[in-house]
Amino acid sequence: MAVIENHQHIYGGVGSDDKHWFGEGFASQKMKEGTYWIKFDRPFAGIPAPVCTIAGNEWRIFNLSIAIIELNPEYFICTTSSPERPVDSNFTFIVFGDV
Repeated sequence: MAVIENHQHIYGGVGSDDKHWFGEGFASQKMKEGTYWIKFDRPFAGIPAPVCTIAGNEWRIFNLSIAIIELNPEYFICTTSSPERPVDSNFTFIVFGDV
């Protein structure tokens, strides 16, 4: 996590099993299959800008996607899915905004 004046960057990686893979400034919780809650240690002043990416071996993730389904200054919720249904997947993210 980096805070420069009134701006914050939080980055991290979460495993498909909800294990904290890397990063700092957040906690994660798997809500149900393919749905993850990322809570910021230090809330943002307004709506931040998250960017998420599926991570893993190409042969396992080529047809998966990630979507942010809820966002506010304290957390975001994202889902990882195949074209047919939610599935658990590793993912990385960065979130930035004012504090």
